[in-house]
Amino acid sequence: MRLPLLFAVIVLSFVRIRAAEIEPINELVSEGHWQQAQQKIEQALAQPELRFQAREDLLFQRDRMTRMSLDFNKTREQVFQEVCATTPSINEKQFADWEKVGALELLNIDGTNRYFSQAAANLFLINPEARSLKMKLHPEAGPKPLYHVEDVRDVIANFDKTGQQFNSPRTWRVTYVLTVKPGIVPAGEIIRAWLPFPHVGGRQKGIRLISADPPQVVMLDTNAALASVYLEKPAASNQPTSFKIVFELTSAAFYEPIDSTRVQPEPANDPALAPFLGEEPPQIVFSDEIKNLSPKIVGDETNPYLKARRIFEWTFQHIPWASAREYSTIECLPRYALACGHGDCGIKTMTFMTLCRFNGIPTRWETGWTTDPVEDMHDWCEIYLAPYGWVPVDVTYGLVDSRNEREKWFYLGNIDAARFVVNTDYAQPLYPAKTFFRSEIVDFQRGEVEWRGGNLYFNQWSWDYNVKEIPPDRDGH
Repeated sequence: MRLPLLFAVIVLSFVRIRAAEIEPINELVSEGHWQQAQQKIEQALAQPELRFQAREDLLFQRDRMTRMSLDFNKTREQVFQEVCATTPSINEKQFADWEKVGALELLNIDGTNRYFSQAAANLFLINPEARSLKMKLHPEAGPKPLYHVEDVRDVIANFDKTGQQFNSPRTWRVTYVLTVKPGIVPAGEIIRAWLPFPHVGGRQKGIRLISADPPQVVMLDTNAALASVYLEKPAASNQPTSFKIVFELTSAAFYEPIDSTRVQPEPANDPALAPFLGEEPPQIVFSDEIKNLSPKIVGDETNPYLKARRIFEWTFQHIPWASAREYSTIECLPRYALACGHGDCGIKTMTFMTLCRFNGIPTRWETGWTTDPVEDMHDWCEIYLAPYGWVPVDVTYGLVDSRNEREKWFYLGNIDAARFVVNTDYAQPLYPAKTFFRSEIVDFQRGEVEWRGGNLYFNQWSWDYNVKEIPPDRDGH
């Protein structure tokens, strides 16, 4: 009986270390009390018999401060000058008023206000008054559409003609290069890199790796929730070290006209849907903010599709898109969105997902890259509607600018072919496993890099994404 008792005491001591020291440190870092956080981290690291995961959690909080300092790297004067450079008519009083209402994102770090690197650009995206002043001077600088309306119309027309949900396929050749900066890793040391790759299945087919540098790769030939290609090579001497893959895939659009009168309540006690209905801390949490907000959006609606429709419209209209800090520095994406009143595609999507799950609508993460007209990382999701099954939702693209109702609501239940999927769930493990904590703890799109000395963060390497559409041959293939 002595060994189990001793084991229990050790486990409880480890739990005590984690709960009593790491969580308060996390709060200190989030609130900008960094000197105090650093002292507590050093004290905790000095404790004997500190288990590996607790040590990693402490080191992550230390690294998190570095990551946040990269995001919050500007002074008030710098941001004010950037704002005035765009719209010279803006004065100090207006700027101060926008600060008070939270339109200029900042963090007080040990008594000094540090402003988000994109605070000036975001101001004109999230504040109506600032946006109006800018548009008077720069009408050409209005928001550019994230989609081609013509593509939406083609997908609907092809469905009407053929009855096929998966239609309007497009084939893409993607070249992806990840480059570690010179001098970051000592020459000759092995660098491990994970690069994004298309998920097998769903709307994607014909996936093939054409080439890789280095040529030896490790990859899963499955429909794993996170798709990647693993490569490794020694660091170059006084030169960048690059990893490169070239691949092709064919992506289909999806269209399914949803009749709300046919939509049924979600099947009770369905084990396949259970994982997509509940909370998944720290991101999907039914907080007091969510519980209080939900009835204001959904009201007394009981139809799952119509509830999703209200949540979709509210999220699109009330959480404007703006550049966001790195996800690894944010404790909960929806909480961040509701506090700041804005967010990027992943933050908007996670907020939509949380509200849907709270209202009994199964949702799951789906992310990757867009290919036309915007070539960039992007996040969206899927919801489950009986009897239709899983259907895609892009709340960032939101309501299409069209008077046609089918076109207007296209991105609630349907999707275009100008993208490819890398992830079908969030915070998924890499293969082979990563030794150190990741740069991106929610998503996986840019890639991940490490060497035996630790993780390499985004400021230590760059990525280049090039996509080319391959037209069909004469037979339409």
